[in-house]
Amino acid sequence: MDFKRLKNSFKYAWTGLKDNYRKEQNFRIQLGIGLIVIICALLMKLDWLKLFALSLTVGVVLSFEIMNSAIERYIDRISPQKDEKIGLAKDTLAGAVLIMAIISIFIGFFVFYEPILNLFYTLFYY
Repeated sequence: MDFKRLKNSFKYAWTGLKDNYRKEQNFRIQLGIGLIVIICALLMKLDWLKLFALSLTVGVVLSFEIMNSAIERYIDRISPQKDEKIGLAKDTLAGAVLIMAIISIFIGFFVFYEPILNLFYTLFYY
């Protein structure tokens, strides 16, 4: 195993994450929401399976956003001029992120529904 190559791989990945964080507002928003969701799950002491589902969902949304940004940057580099078909391709990429974000909202609803209902029940009916 070539540890230098492995180390460089992590370095390049970290550089990409930092760059994405600096340049992509949507990534920062999704990361912030994801952190809030995970913190709430930990504070509510959700079981490991629910925490796993939430963590995986947050990771997938962030990964979709990073891939969307990378592909859009590549498209902009090879074809900087305005083109309707390229614009539609970029919109389709954004649509994929939107679908995953909507799915993550549903997952969050199903994971948090019962604990939040129980919390309100204990606050207002005891």
